[in-house]
Amino acid sequence: MIHLFSHNDLDGKSCGYLAQLAFGDNCKISYCSHGTINDRVEMLLDNPKERKTEIIITDIAVNEELMMRLDERSNAGGKVKLIDHHATALHFNGFDWGHVQVRYDDERLTCATSLFYEYLIENGKLKPTGALDEYVELVRLYDTWEWFDQKVEAKRLNDLFFILPPDKFEDQIMDRLKGDSFQFSETETTILDLEEENIADYIKKKQRQMVEIWDTWSLGEGSEEKTYKIGILHAERYHSELGNEINRENPHLDLIVILNIANKRIGLRTIHDEVDCSIYAKQYGGGGHPKASGGNMTSEAFEKFVGAAFHEQPRRIDPPKNEHNVKENPDGSLYVNNHREVSKIYSEDNQTWLITHKTHPVDETFASYQDAENYVKRHFEGWLMRDDEANNSN
Repeated sequence: MIHLFSHNDLDGKSCGYLAQLAFGDNCKISYCSHGTINDRVEMLLDNPKERKTEIIITDIAVNEELMMRLDERSNAGGKVKLIDHHATALHFNGFDWGHVQVRYDDERLTCATSLFYEYLIENGKLKPTGALDEYVELVRLYDTWEWFDQKVEAKRLNDLFFILPPDKFEDQIMDRLKGDSFQFSETETTILDLEEENIADYIKKKQRQMVEIWDTWSLGEGSEEKTYKIGILHAERYHSELGNEINRENPHLDLIVILNIANKRIGLRTIHDEVDCSIYAKQYGGGGHPKASGGNMTSEAFEKFVGAAFHEQPRRIDPPKNEHNVKENPDGSLYVNNHREVSKIYSEDNQTWLITHKTHPVDETFASYQDAENYVKRHFEGWLMRDDEANNSN
């Protein structure tokens, strides 16, 4: 008998679908969160009736104590395999039964589903098909964020994963994986089109509610201290879409923190290569990918992201219909903040951009308008003035 433990997101559950195809009724599957994986694996290891059970863990890792117990089981002749793609699990490669790979040789990012699919094929447990190849690639594209601007079907697959009840999604996917190609049905396409409209409206609403804070942090003694400008949102749905779109609309922020008070979880998203969400998440018992991670709503996280942020006011969004006070105007674009302080971005040579704040010049110069705007939003929390306000201020 095989017991598969896997994460409970699209990537993790897709490993379960592959296991069903490969092993059939000879495989029991447990989908776990980061908060339940250790207890569930420990329960199996403590059960004498499970001594001969083959253990496979995908898209999630166990703690150090269980890692050593799994190694003891492997050394005693038990069958153990861990397959993951998170950099935080690379230490499992020190064991014969561990396989953690973040990137392929061609620099594409991996996911657990793609690694598990290759493992099953290499070991003669599964034969590749057109539908499987297409589905596994969609999961990889979504989980690694490589889908953006090139393969929207990957995002729509994840949308469907959350829209449909888990059992119904699994049944529909399993039937389709046995075919020659993977496509959405007409009904699913209609549902997804409507869902995209809902997501767009939800993002606009949450953008107006976002507050921003500064956070100076480190992982403890000897760790480098860093200071981040962070946007904070309260949301129960569409975390990936929110994180992606609001990061794009607010490049002055280092990362976005999305709070789900009911589930006591936090989500972290960034678009910046120099920011690693998985490291930041370690403060809150979490981890994940450099650009998308999660953590627990600890008392420290609550105080920082709820308590301290409670006194902050949202920064207004830039008016989309201005005709006169527009961005990249060399003569000057005006910004204002909640304290009614005015900033001006302008250029004297159409190459270098300058800033005044409350009529005082800022010492720094900027190579692009975007860099200057990022500074205004980051340090003065300003937004582009509406045309009527700008006219009255001149």
